[in-house]
Amino acid sequence: MKALVYTAVKKLEMLDWPDPELKPGEALVRIRSVAVCGSDLHGWLGHSRGRTPPLVLGHEMAGEVVEVRDSSGRFKPGERVIVYPLLGCDQCRYCASGRDYLCARRQVLGLHVPGGFAEFLAVPAKNLDPLPQETGFVEGALVEPLACGLHMAGLAAGEMGPAAILGAGPIGLMTLQVARELKFPRLAVVEVNPHRAAAARRLGADLTVDPKQPNYLKVLEEFFGEDGCAVVFDAAGFSVTRRLALALVRSGGLIVLAGLGEQETPLDCVEIIRREVRLEGAFAYCRREFQKALEWVAAGRLKTEGWVHEAALPEGQQVFEELTSPSAKRIKVVLMPQKGSDQ
Repeated sequence: MKALVYTAVKKLEMLDWPDPELKPGEALVRIRSVAVCGSDLHGWLGHSRGRTPPLVLGHEMAGEVVEVRDSSGRFKPGERVIVYPLLGCDQCRYCASGRDYLCARRQVLGLHVPGGFAEFLAVPAKNLDPLPQETGFVEGALVEPLACGLHMAGLAAGEMGPAAILGAGPIGLMTLQVARELKFPRLAVVEVNPHRAAAARRLGADLTVDPKQPNYLKVLEEFFGEDGCAVVFDAAGFSVTRRLALALVRSGGLIVLAGLGEQETPLDCVEIIRREVRLEGAFAYCRREFQKALEWVAAGRLKTEGWVHEAALPEGQQVFEELTSPSAKRIKVVLMPQKGSDQ
């Protein structure tokens, strides 16, 4: 089969790649759509400890079942599916409680094992969910990042105060849509890229600010007023955004950290202690949130117009170069392995 392979830092190549070998309990899926995640870009830039070349990236995907070696009978060839990309050990307390994303022995498609930037993928049948006929493959590939947004916003659902979202990339925009649905009273988005900021405004942000502007902190302070900022969602994960989160959040407030831009950040821990600021990590999602994301997508509740785009899988190198540019116009790109193909 053909696959888009991460062969070196900042290099993707379309190569002949070994066909997946189907094991008992697995299904062979023809990949119809696979979205580019920020973590894929992170790996391509050489900033990921786990993603080492040569590797087939991609963990946000939808497709069709080709063959099944699973006795449960849940799926048959030809069925449309989405892929839950987390592979837990099925033996620990986290897997037993439905939180396999915290399993110490978990594996992630496109990280520890080959992912979906390919024509075919072998995956445990239990990791498949039916994709409704009325839902397109592009939308199916967005279930996974929406689940991240549901998890991230859900961690702060008990706060329900004014909130800030740092970064209007795909996860930031997903979190914005969920937070709006959850009725957070006021939502500000901090974003330097004007195209992403415009998308955030279209999706319901009450305020967008450019941190390069000299008065942006004053603008945010006036926006939040005496109530202050109850929750800060850091969807970027750089030292500058983590420190900004601490500067914005009110005493007793919550900072939800999801961005993976940098590994280490010095923070003023005395301030965190004295102001009783809570820090919460947000990684992935549970199966319940994944199912909820599928329901959202199937019901048309996820708004994608203007910020989600398609591209053929062989265009991957060009897409990655664009998405890592500070001035990128496209925000989320879904690669289509069958685009332009007779298959």
